Amino acid sequence: MIAGEERNIETKTASFFCVNHSGTLWRGKCYGEQWWTGIEAAHRGVLFLHGYATPDLPGRKGITAVDCATGEALWKSADVTFLSASQGSVYASRDVTGGRVLLELDHRTGVEKSVVGRGDDSLGQAPAGEDETVDVIFPQTLPGEPGERDAEMATRVAADAAGGLPVEYAGNGTYVVVSYYRKERRPRDEQRPFTQELRVVEAAGGATMHESTIDPDAAGPRYGAFLIMGETLLFVRGQRTLTAVRLRRQ
Repeated sequence: MIAGEERNIETKTASFFCVNHSGTLWRGKCYGEQWWTGIEAAHRGVLFLHGYATPDLPGRKGITAVDCATGEALWKSADVTFLSASQGSVYASRDVTGGRVLLELDHRTGVEKSVVGRGDDSLGQAPAGEDETVDVIFPQTLPGEPGERDAEMATRVAADAAGGLPVEYAGNGTYVVVSYYRKERRPRDEQRPFTQELRVVEAAGGATMHESTIDPDAAGPRYGAFLIMGETLLFVRGQRTLTAVRLRRQ
């Protein structure tokens, strides 16, 4: 499953969604705060959202736990701050008289399991977040390693790329996915003179299997243009549309 957020700048509203390989599981869900909220993490089928201590400061505070499969809120706690999630537990800090405490909470119920430590120094005892990204490939940036075949293919694909802007690539053994920028001779908007392109080519031979324009009016570079999950390529077209392309492995 992949969870994400949709933001409407004009109405200052944020909503959340979750999709899987079959399509949209749920969409358009809000959980109280309409704007000052965002995704913190996901762990064992639960999505964790954060709020902010105050709207004009970046300090995060509060946890809302959401069932990824259904979009239903499981629990909320306004006075704790998310630190990590591991082995079915959420580790969070709470401000108390004399400092902060580190708590271990059940990830699906929010019930307090234990007080792990007291004082600001105790926050370092929170375990690292559990890595659940199975069979996910994130893009790298050229030039890559010397002699790397995927990097060499990406260099060929992006031969007309605009200088000084990143070329991202990733390969899964059968295909190489490449994202790069081209500068338009006559852009529709002089402040946005680039197009961001994406191409999927065969690792052996370089034949084009798919191509898309990610952004027709790009002002400058953005990293992390796509990812590969299993046999699915995922990217956001036009900063609006989550797009999935099936990559068949040989």
